[in-house]
Amino acid sequence: MEKSKDLELAGQELDQILIDDFEIDSLVFSKMADAIPDMLCVTDIQQMRKIYSNAHVHHLFKMSKKEINDMGLRFFEKTIHPADQYNYFKEIDSLKLVKDEHISEFKYRIIDFEGKVRWLATKRKVLKRDGQGTPLQVIGISQDITQQIELSEERQRLIDERAQLKVLQQQQLFEAIINAQEEERRNIAENLHNEIGQLLFAAQLKLSSSETESRTLLNAAIKKVREISFELTPVLLNDMGLEAAIKDMLERKLDTQQISFNFSFSVKTTRIDKNVEVIIYRILQELINNTIKHAKANHVNVLVMQKGDELYISQTDNGTGLDKAILSDAKKGFGLKSIMNRLHILNGVFEVFSSPESGTKVLMNIPLNGAK
Repeated sequence: MEKSKDLELAGQELDQILIDDFEIDSLVFSKMADAIPDMLCVTDIQQMRKIYSNAHVHHLFKMSKKEINDMGLRFFEKTIHPADQYNYFKEIDSLKLVKDEHISEFKYRIIDFEGKVRWLATKRKVLKRDGQGTPLQVIGISQDITQQIELSEERQRLIDERAQLKVLQQQQLFEAIINAQEEERRNIAENLHNEIGQLLFAAQLKLSSSETESRTLLNAAIKKVREISFELTPVLLNDMGLEAAIKDMLERKLDTQQISFNFSFSVKTTRIDKNVEVIIYRILQELINNTIKHAKANHVNVLVMQKGDELYISQTDNGTGLDKAILSDAKKGFGLKSIMNRLHILNGVFEVFSSPESGTKVLMNIPLNGAK
């Protein structure tokens, strides 16, 4: 009997030692959790309640462990950024289906006690299950990655700015080249008209009435010089605007080639910027020249239409079609490359739809408010 009592006392002492050891371990754990630089939490996912949180969590939200616990679900609704709450709860819910060894990772935003938005990167795993294996608690450790996110965003902003600067520099270069080309065209046109044209006209006056063949050739040469001069510097574009200039170009170029055409012009803006008009005119001029030289078409449709702050331009022909490989061939596709360079200045886009024996359709979209 006395021996039995001694064993019972020994058992009680052992239980007390185990309890004391557990309490010491809990205290050590709490101190360790407070010492780490990250946030540590244990969440009851059945009641959505924080049942443990370390000092860094308390500091971030200026709330005690008890206050956080008592708030239950409201703590999550108050502190998690509204834009991330759906995914946050969805991620928590997914933990109910995973194995114990599974570690989930999730990035989301929270709102601290000062109302500042911070980014957290959290790793979680199941800590406790009930008798049926249903997860009851998860443990998670979170790092404040706000600074990394801000640095990453700043780095991306600098990359974007550098890319935009490069595009702007390219646009300015293309614009300078095209302006130089237009100036050169004007100089050549003036020389043709004022010098070559006058010389040919003077030579014609020197011919006698009997030199019919020579006079005919000179007349053809004078006419050709005028045509080239007009091509180089379209007077109608400056005087009458884009619609009149395009219509005149189509008549001069296509009528002589026995190519019929339809032309539709619907632009609400009274007058498009002069430089933009020149670029659009040169693009259509290049497309028409390509059609005449290569397409073997007998009909062309040209549409210029304004829709809001954008200008839609299309040219369609019923010719032999265009091999899209030409677009990447610097020699064969020089004219198309020139078109794309001009559109680049206007922040426009360019697309070609074509197949052998099915004609070609060229579509362009130019933002009027973004064009230079």
